[in-house]
Amino acid sequence: MTLIVSLRIPDGIVIAGDSLSTVKEKGQLSPPTFSHAQKIFPFYGKYGVGIFGAGLVANESVSIAMRLFEQDLKEKETSFKGVTQIGEKIGNYFHNLLEEQLNSENKSLDTLQPEQFVYGFQVIGYDGTDPKTVEVHVGKNVHCRVRKEFGCTYSGSGEIVQAIWRLYKTHPENQPPYPLFSLQDAIDYAEFLIRTTISHQRFSLKISNVGGDIDVAIVNHFDGFQWIRQKPLNQILGGN
Repeated sequence: MTLIVSLRIPDGIVIAGDSLSTVKEKGQLSPPTFSHAQKIFPFYGKYGVGIFGAGLVANESVSIAMRLFEQDLKEKETSFKGVTQIGEKIGNYFHNLLEEQLNSENKSLDTLQPEQFVYGFQVIGYDGTDPKTVEVHVGKNVHCRVRKEFGCTYSGSGEIVQAIWRLYKTHPENQPPYPLFSLQDAIDYAEFLIRTTISHQRFSLKISNVGGDIDVAIVNHFDGFQWIRQKPLNQILGGN
């Protein structure tokens, strides 16, 4: 799993995610983990995408499959009205890939429970002047939920976020004033939720499913997608 957090504030949208991936096979008591998974990336220069759920589709990583989808759309010179349409198209594309993968295994979408999801995405961007997070769940069906009010959305391993937010309900005076957040406040808060989850899991008997570096990006009207912090890949890129 993972933890993806996005915040919509007056100055833009922040999205952040951890880097831990777990490869779990049947019968494994302690599955291996890897700490450099790419879960946040740009889409069309104007949108941001965070991925959670399964990391592979049709023998490719979900991030590579997303890149191929983006490349295909650009080659076809496809235009979009906004982030809601982008989220819907991503959901439909991965739904088709999931169906193809299941067919290759002599299975079908009917083997999935109605509310079971295999792939999940947060897609951030604008519809006109409205900042939005489109949360997409892909399984037997495609479910898209649009969040357009100023606030915070989390996806994935959110138990600790839920616990923190329950405190806000008990003590409303501690509720974050999202409409007053600066971009730096939103960045810090997204990192706070993810780092707190990582720290809690470190001291838990439960196998960690959130960890590694935290990647952070923003999207606004003027500059589109911008990296704030991205994990180094020196060894992969040939560094010493």
